[in-house]
Amino acid sequence: MAKNPSWIAVIAEEVKAIKSDPAHLRKFGLTMGAAFAIFGGLFFWHDRAIAPYLFILAAAFLLLAALAPRVLKPVQNVWMTLAVVLGWVMTRVLLIIVFFIGVTPIAFIARVVRKRFLNLRFEPDRESYWEKREPETRGMERYESQF
Repeated sequence: MAKNPSWIAVIAEEVKAIKSDPAHLRKFGLTMGAAFAIFGGLFFWHDRAIAPYLFILAAAFLLLAALAPRVLKPVQNVWMTLAVVLGWVMTRVLLIIVFFIGVTPIAFIARVVRKRFLNLRFEPDRESYWEKREPETRGMERYESQF
């Protein structure tokens, strides 16, 4: 049998770690009920036809959360699995955006002005690449404000 790729294993482990005891299921039901009620109120305020259906969903979630939270377990599993997958994808999207908006322009400007942040050139005549530093001569007050 083929081994799962690492990202699938990570997502599967996160999904397995989702807590589904009655307290968490109750909290999930109350949260979903409140969210549907808020969206129902917003849609009702804007005279949308979907508002009554959202209120019905809100009431169903709130009643199930109060009376039978275990009934919400399959809904919670699907919802939280979707949340884990969405979180995994969005993390990568945001990191890509930060890289291309933040890091790439800095690297491009550094290349244009020929700035090298690390001295990585090989010098065969050099005896050692160790750079000696003089110890700082600050006193005990340096330990009081470390940052």
